Amino acid sequence: MPRVHVVTDTGSDLPASVRTKYNIHLVPLSIQFGEEIYLDTFELSSEQFYHHLAESSALPSTCQPSPADFVKCYEQISQPGDHIVSVHLSSKLSGTYQSAVLASTMVEKRSIHIIDTKSASIGIGMVAVAVAEALENGASVEEALAVGERVMEELQVYFVVDTLEYLRRNGRIGAAAAMVGSLLNIKPVLTLANGIVTPFDKVRGKARAINRICDLFAEYVKARPNQKIRAALVHANCQDEAEQIAEKLKAEFGIEDMLFGLIGPTVGVHVGPGTIALLWHPI
Repeated sequence: MPRVHVVTDTGSDLPASVRTKYNIHLVPLSIQFGEEIYLDTFELSSEQFYHHLAESSALPSTCQPSPADFVKCYEQISQPGDHIVSVHLSSKLSGTYQSAVLASTMVEKRSIHIIDTKSASIGIGMVAVAVAEALENGASVEEALAVGERVMEELQVYFVVDTLEYLRRNGRIGAAAAMVGSLLNIKPVLTLANGIVTPFDKVRGKARAINRICDLFAEYVKARPNQKIRAALVHANCQDEAEQIAEKLKAEFGIEDMLFGLIGPTVGVHVGPGTIALLWHPI
């Protein structure tokens, strides 16, 4: 009987325990510090990445997997006749999705479905988990894809960065906006709109920005008293701060289903240390 395999990339920031639980396969992006190049997760852990970031004078960059990398993964995990659902970084932020699409035309006798999540970090991971969970519960490939589509449509994504400098250096915001934000201590609440980093609101100071995100979550939950919600909180090397927020939200709103983890190198390159992101969708 044909099997169905779920694949994602290292931009998904899924904890290893979650990937193992749902048997989600991982294709890495590459991280470059000066002359040194590492495969995210496989050769460079998140902890090692933030250490390098603090110590290195070189600005790191990312490189998408090649189509050959995806071909290798697809052929290793599957047999002829199998299905593969491959869930990836926003095509507006990375060429990873395009590499996967091209690879899907190079692998014979498999039905490969490539998803552009229009998201990043755990937002990708939440789509991958939803698809894998649906398949585990007996859904057909088409039904699981529909579940993934619904999660993408309903996913709420909000994050705050400690400094706008990393987004500026990587071309995600303009230099003028970054300079003004830095001078005025403005911490924009950011979101992803159609796969692009977009300002949602502007407040003074990181604490107020985080409170604004928590208020958005509270408004959403209170407006849907009988709705089960899956949430995720990820951080860029500021665990104590992130844990306090996660515990507060779980206690205040009775949220039992919350993914928690570290923003890895693929996304950390672009947002920098101190970033906190809160995402959620109805189940």
